[in-house]
Amino acid sequence: MTMTTESDQTERVELAAHKLFDAECALHVAHQTHVDAWVDAANRKLHDAISDLLAAEAESGSTSS
Repeated sequence: MTMTTESDQTERVELAAHKLFDAECALHVAHQTHVDAWVDAANRKLHDAISDLLAAEAESGSTSS
């Protein structure tokens, strides 16, 4: 059994939030290129980042504001 501390959960949420920010920036850049394949890939990364953040928040009991 693995015990997860509050600081571990906080770190996971913070990392997921950072990845979400990076994914949002990447999508913005992809849109500027007008390359559909890059926009599609960036959209998928953003979707994954949102899912990861929501999962991390649910596990820790926190919510982003």
